[in-house]
This record gives sequence, C-alpha cells and structure tokens, in this order.
Amino acid sequence: MKTPSSIGKVAHDIGLSTWFGGMFFGQLSLNPTVSSISEESERGRVLNEAWARFQAANLPAMLSTLLGGRLGGVREDSELRAPGLRRAKDVLLGGAAFNTVASAMLGASTAASRGGATQVRSGTRPSRKTSPEAALAMRLLRFTGDGSLVLLAATMAVSALIEAAEPKPRGLFSRLFSD
Repeated sequence: MKTPSSIGKVAHDIGLSTWFGGMFFGQLSLNPTVSSISEESERGRVLNEAWARFQAANLPAMLSTLLGGRLGGVREDSELRAPGLRRAKDVLLGGAAFNTVASAMLGASTAASRGGATQVRSGTRPSRKTSPEAALAMRLLRFTGDGSLVLLAATMAVSALIEAAEPKPRGLFSRLFSD
C-alpha cells in the first residue's frame, strides 16, 4: 500500500483548513458585520480590501489542498481506504474550487466598480446605489460563497470518514489471506 507523504498530507490539510476557515470567517463574520459601517462606499472599500487580502492566502491554500492531495499520495491512500468516499471528495473539492474561483472573479468585478468603493448594504447585499453590474455580481457571490462553504464542510466530513476507514485488501491473494 502506498502511504501518503507527510509533506503532501500536511500541505493538503493546512490548505483545506485555511480555505475553509477563511471562507467561514468571511461569510459568517465579515460580510454581515460591515453593515455597521455608516458610509456605504466605505463598507465596499473595507470588504474589497479584506477579501483581496484573503485571496492572496486563499488561492494558494486551494492549490495546496488540491496538489497536496494529488501529488502527495493522499488521493491514492483514500482510494485504498474508501473508494466511493474518495470519488465523493473529488466531486466536492472540484465544486468548491469552481465556486472559489467564481467568487474571486465576481469579487474582482465588484471591486472594479467605483474604484473599489462599491456602495453596499453588507458583504453580499447591494444598496440602492450599487451599479446594476456590481449588484448582480454580489447576488451571485452570495450563492458561490455559501456554496463553497457547504462544499468545503462536506469535504472535511468526508475526509474524516476516509481517515477512519481501514485500508481494503486489493487483488485475489490479499483478499484470500487477509483476516
């Protein structure tokens, strides 16, 4: 049985925890809290700056998760332990990666509105003064951001189930002579 490399496993786990933790903080804390800032354009400026700073860590964390799992043997180890769960994890990670990239692109388009000082009610709710393009991007951001969070939480749950599973014997002889 090929065991995952320590570096690959660490890269995968740190990447996944950073990716999930940042999304969790942003969606549940940052986005709603900016509504306490009195000036709508200042809300947008703070949001755009905070999310841009996080993307500098989030996109490498996403790559670390995907590459650490793929190149570090984590995926092969998962295949030996729980092939069905490994496939489910691949689908969940693919969906989370898609949503994360879409969120980054939507966030960049929102930040481009009014030089980064987009007028907003909260992190995912446009104000009456938000441009139509930025308002649409913000509505889509609510969907992609929440989607990433759900997909990443499910990925973490599936990862824990895979870790708890015992490796399955492969091949005819190993099945005949296993306990």
